[in-house]
Amino acid sequence: MFLESNAFAKDVSERGFRAFLYLDGDEVTADVRSDHRVMSEVVGFYDAMDRSGPWEPVPILVTMSGGGKVEHSFFEETMAKAKQGLADAGPLDAVYISNHGAMVTTEEEDGDGVFFEAMRKAVGPDVPIATTLDPHGNVSARMVDSVDVFVAYRTDPHIDQYERGVEAADLLNEVLDGAQLHKVFVRLPIVPPNVSLFTDTGPFAEMVALGEQRVAEDTSDEIANVSILGGFAFSDTSKNGLAIIVSGRDADSSAAHELARELADVGWANRERFICDPTSMDEAIDRAIAAGKDQSLPPMVFSDLGDNCGAGGPVNTIWMLEALHDAGAQGVLIVNFRDRRLVEAAQVAGVGSTMTAHFSGDEWGRDDGARFSADAKVSALHDGHLVGRRGIVAGKSLFAGPMALLDLGGVRVVVTSRAAVGNDPIYSEALGVDLATVRTIVVKVRSSFPPAYDEFVDHENMLFVDTPGRTSPMLHRMPFENLPRPVYPLDEGFDWVNPLSQA
Repeated sequence: MFLESNAFAKDVSERGFRAFLYLDGDEVTADVRSDHRVMSEVVGFYDAMDRSGPWEPVPILVTMSGGGKVEHSFFEETMAKAKQGLADAGPLDAVYISNHGAMVTTEEEDGDGVFFEAMRKAVGPDVPIATTLDPHGNVSARMVDSVDVFVAYRTDPHIDQYERGVEAADLLNEVLDGAQLHKVFVRLPIVPPNVSLFTDTGPFAEMVALGEQRVAEDTSDEIANVSILGGFAFSDTSKNGLAIIVSGRDADSSAAHELARELADVGWANRERFICDPTSMDEAIDRAIAAGKDQSLPPMVFSDLGDNCGAGGPVNTIWMLEALHDAGAQGVLIVNFRDRRLVEAAQVAGVGSTMTAHFSGDEWGRDDGARFSADAKVSALHDGHLVGRRGIVAGKSLFAGPMALLDLGGVRVVVTSRAAVGNDPIYSEALGVDLATVRTIVVKVRSSFPPAYDEFVDHENMLFVDTPGRTSPMLHRMPFENLPRPVYPLDEGFDWVNPLSQA
């Protein structure tokens, strides 16, 4: 049950999950064996088990959505269905859970922990359970204690889900062969903004690299896995905080304990580097205007941080759209903007027609009803059924709902009927856009756009723009209520003693 809950976004109902992804029973295996698979870690798990010898998969369910808290009644129904599926399957050798790790329900802040614990109770203490998690998961002791194999992705943008599914299967087979993994868990009072959790450079990247280095240096093979999770600040829970879980093969956990202690000390020493310093919106607009006028300047990608679809943004804030249009910027493409009624109006008008486009946006931080209107030409229409071409969605089936390309005169907008992460060129290319001619691409996503657009824009010209919204990484602006305090960077000048140094 895969959900990253943003406490400031709209709650997610059963309808939201079923509309996004809901695979029941053998539908899971059918998806894994198809050409356009959805959950890469599940595919990796299946492939590794296939290679390990004869086995019988007993798929129960896979469901996924994005947004806010899941309605508790649907959470309980899904959990009950999973437990019943385990019971109906009869004696099982092992269980694999593929969750995100930052699920909150309308009544329970530790959704994943409750889910994991329920699966443990369903199969008993002797059946090993493996899990893969997103590194933006918020980890509780209940989650760690409920599973035997704990594996988090090691990349952001997330491009190693398949490999982590393979790793989970391999470690699970070790446990089935009699190995015992001993986990050491520590959580730091650091709640990083998500823009400080990339794994190409920065403090989080260095922690991940250090963990991999220590595993490579471990000639005795005592360390089985290192999982470091930066967490998801917007979940706003008491279990938020940068988490380290080291799994060791040694009976006394000494090697795992020492490595977890070292990583925690490094994380705390670098706490001041877990900050956000984005480009201001005024500067971004100025650069877009300049790029539109001067073809010798490099093209750019702007990440609209306040409306990050991957973190619960509604994909319809109008700040960037309004500012770019009012400034007369040229050669701009916004990918994507969710407005079903606007797509329907474009369909009625027809390709080649002109219309007044009325954009309805998110009211967060606005007192004007979040409305924006402009004259527009309907350049293209599409049914929204796509297959990803690059990056983390390459080869995956995508559905944005009916789409329209609107040309506002200098600013073009890909309008979708559903919330769709603009992290693949196909969203605009399907509507006839030649991205090589675009001067400024605006995406409503934080992390997964660089591997999608780096064939058109150099990484140094991909900018994170400080825009208002429900996903602003300027955490001091957000109305947090439940984070553990004190916590960096919201609080400063406090001391923390690594508990692993005391053991």
